[in-house]
Amino acid sequence: MISAMAYAQFSVQVGYQMNSMMTEMEGVRATQYYNGAAAVVDYNIPLVGSLSVAPGLGVNFFFTNKYGVKYRECDLFAPIDFNLCLSDRRESRLFLFAGPTFYYGLFSKDISTNPHHDYYDKESRRFDMSLGGGIWCDIQESFRVKIGYKFGLLNCSKEAGVTEKSNELTLAIGFIF
Repeated sequence: MISAMAYAQFSVQVGYQMNSMMTEMEGVRATQYYNGAAAVVDYNIPLVGSLSVAPGLGVNFFFTNKYGVKYRECDLFAPIDFNLCLSDRRESRLFLFAGPTFYYGLFSKDISTNPHHDYYDKESRRFDMSLGGGIWCDIQESFRVKIGYKFGLLNCSKEAGVTEKSNELTLAIGFIF
């Protein structure tokens, strides 16, 4: 008989996100920044040694109010983070993480001038994918502090000759169960 002990951790995290949407059209680049909030639930599963994987499911909400335009965007996302434990002390555990995140857009609207127009209908794609990484620390086996950055991999624009990629900086805190 062969047996192995597995210690999985369930966590709930909330945090701040800054999204930078980089647009390129006819050789001209512009970047638009959006503030946002996110909530995610993940489950850290040990693999081998100090390596683990944490699949998750979350929702993020981005918003901006510039030049009289109120923009809102909401997405479901599913990160799959591969984690490497750097320090495994009872008081605090430090991890590096990296992996893909998959997104599905729920809505993307300018609610000030045309609240019924959803950009996902004609201008933008609902599905996106990013690759990112960062660092997180578990404190007293109860709290998690996390910082990460994700690089957009797919062109989010449906318009010919336009390239849009979305990058995200995330700062989060959470509880470990």
